[in-house]
Amino acid sequence: MILEFLKTVAMAYRAPRRSARAMLDRAPSMTDCALMVVLATLVQAMFGAVVDLAMGGDGPSMSALGARMTEVALNFFMFAVLTAGAYWLGRRFGGKAQPADMARVVAWHLLVTAFLAPLNLLGIHAITSANPEDGASALALLAPVSVGLSIWLFAAFVAEAHGFRRVGLVAVATVGGFIALGFATMILATLFSLAPPPA
Repeated sequence: MILEFLKTVAMAYRAPRRSARAMLDRAPSMTDCALMVVLATLVQAMFGAVVDLAMGGDGPSMSALGARMTEVALNFFMFAVLTAGAYWLGRRFGGKAQPADMARVVAWHLLVTAFLAPLNLLGIHAITSANPEDGASALALLAPVSVGLSIWLFAAFVAEAHGFRRVGLVAVATVGGFIALGFATMILATLFSLAPPPA
């Protein structure tokens, strides 16, 4: 089951529009969408703990539960805003998606891109720990690469849901208003993952 799930996630990177169409055809319920958002948070937290241990940290602790709950709230906020905004902007450009369709692809996008967490964590750690004299290492490039990949997947998912034939200017307009929000939220989620647990 886990292997099949990972294959489904991998397909989202290889063929994002086909992956989005498969999700739309499955028509998961809103409860399922909420579970995808929660699972995305768990995946991010898992990668955060692994990266923290690899960098000599103490790993997860019960005192970090508050940070995890904040991550859940951030992901649900991102889910709600991206769903509403992508639906509204897409419809203005002639998109055909229904609100439930947009919720499904946005929830799937959050879950799929949760697996980019290691790139975000390593990239931001390279930036924040860089020596001002030496500059950041090449690992710092991982964060913008991750953001760019996330935006590309989002545009493809939205285009498929709205029925746009190509991920062109209309899809860019759909996602453009959320680049800053998505980037800021991603940074906040990463900082929560890297932040030491409260004493």
